Amino acid sequence: MYLRKILYTIGFLLLLSCKEKKQEVVQIKKTKSDTSVAYSIQENDTLQQSKGPINIKSVEDKTSPKEEEYSPDGNWQVDCKKGAGSLSIDGNEASLTVLYNQIYIDMKELKKYDFEKGIAYTLKEVPEDIGNIGRGLNWKEYVNNEPIAYLKIIDENTMLFYWYGFYNKTTKQRECKETNFQQESKTKEIILKRCSP
Repeated sequence: MYLRKILYTIGFLLLLSCKEKKQEVVQIKKTKSDTSVAYSIQENDTLQQSKGPINIKSVEDKTSPKEEEYSPDGNWQVDCKKGAGSLSIDGNEASLTVLYNQIYIDMKELKKYDFEKGIAYTLKEVPEDIGNIGRGLNWKEYVNNEPIAYLKIIDENTMLFYWYGFYNKTTKQRECKETNFQQESKTKEIILKRCSP
């Protein structure tokens, strides 16, 4: 039923866009071996299914530009020479200096937002390396699936960083909403530079 609706829609759109053309081949279903079920528009504006799989390239491959890959891997800071705040990303995990010499955390990727090259992170586990300020926080309440940070890649050496704070699952409030990045940034937006790959 669903495939029928797709085929009808594709057929209708092809008829509208290809009135002058005698024949047009359109890929409908791509398999692992790059064979496809194809349909062609005949002279009388009807669709005819191919008699067998045809080895053709995907129409999408020809017409739509490929999404640019983005990788945030590396070390990021507001100021690479004298910044205290630091974000280190490796694959789906990241380490963040929330407050220098007090709170260091590990985060894990929660969700990617490819449309804007963004990634949301959540607290991975209760941190082991904490100072006096960190010892007073209720860490067990912070380990949950709520995002605590979000980054948006601008280019290969620049990103915007948003810190939400730790989400307390009992009180349903954000806590510890400041990081070294806010203190070091000269603007309201936190812009991080890649300091090393």
